[in-house]
Amino acid sequence: MIELFVIKESEWYELVTESVTLEGERYQAPRSIEASIVIKQGSHKYYSVQEGDTVLFKWKGKELFRGIVFSRVPKEYTLTFKAYDMLQYLVKNQDVYVFSNKTAADIVKRIANDFQIPKGPITSTGHTIKSLVFKDNTSLYDIILKALRETKKQTGKNYQLYAEKGKLCLRAWPEPEDIWVLETGVNITDYAYSTSIDETATRVKLRKQKDNKTYTASASDEAGMKRYGILQYTETVSDDINEAQLRDRAKKIQAEKKGVKKELKSIQALGIPEVQSGLPVYISIPEAGIKETYWVDKDKHDFAGTKHVMTIDVVAKNTIPEGATS
Repeated sequence: MIELFVIKESEWYELVTESVTLEGERYQAPRSIEASIVIKQGSHKYYSVQEGDTVLFKWKGKELFRGIVFSRVPKEYTLTFKAYDMLQYLVKNQDVYVFSNKTAADIVKRIANDFQIPKGPITSTGHTIKSLVFKDNTSLYDIILKALRETKKQTGKNYQLYAEKGKLCLRAWPEPEDIWVLETGVNITDYAYSTSIDETATRVKLRKQKDNKTYTASASDEAGMKRYGILQYTETVSDDINEAQLRDRAKKIQAEKKGVKKELKSIQALGIPEVQSGLPVYISIPEAGIKETYWVDKDKHDFAGTKHVMTIDVVAKNTIPEGATS
């Protein structure tokens, strides 16, 4: 069921594979595999890999991963290696950039060209960003994430960086009509669920300084304050926005931070290759009162022989996290 190849020039050489672990995380490039292969049995030697080699992993005939070997742990008869897809080059490389009147798609293409990263389909993102300046060395991934965040603010649309067949790609964030269902007693074998108001805010207060004046905006959850008391979130805003926009932002943050926060993670289930970070899944855990759609935040798939199991963490909303961008 496992097919793992090392590609040298145009030739594919199949590796004798014991196990493969494939994993990824939403908004954290790249996806990776860790594989254990047999390189020697008695006097017979099998194909091995070196750093920089391209490897390709298939399961039941479908390609799930293609990437570059970055590290190895060789032993006498076996070897374990770690490989990353093309988004690794966005994480490992840093630079300074000044962009003027460019879309996020333009920025992806420019960076890919500058660092000789093969490109696949790069969808148009539409919104032109007037100025985006990175004075300090910043990872290429954080640069692109900043451009995508600015695009989301203006258009409301999410876009996803991904790698396919050894190429860097950009697409509108996929929201498939048909999504996989995970259910206790059917394909879920274990999970961890908790609730908390540690991160809840019943009142939000924003401050902004402009022209030697301080402007404030606030929003509150009256029902939440009656039940949980005052839990205030404060923030000093540096963006160039007016008072009306400041008030709107306060209301938006309050809506996001109200109510009891629920965490569902470490869901162990029978493996489904298509369930990957960034995609929605419908989860039914009646004993916890859960019957709703979540987004996969982290996924880890373990393959050995004919067996495939997975562990995932999920989030309720597919929001872009604040990165280390400047």
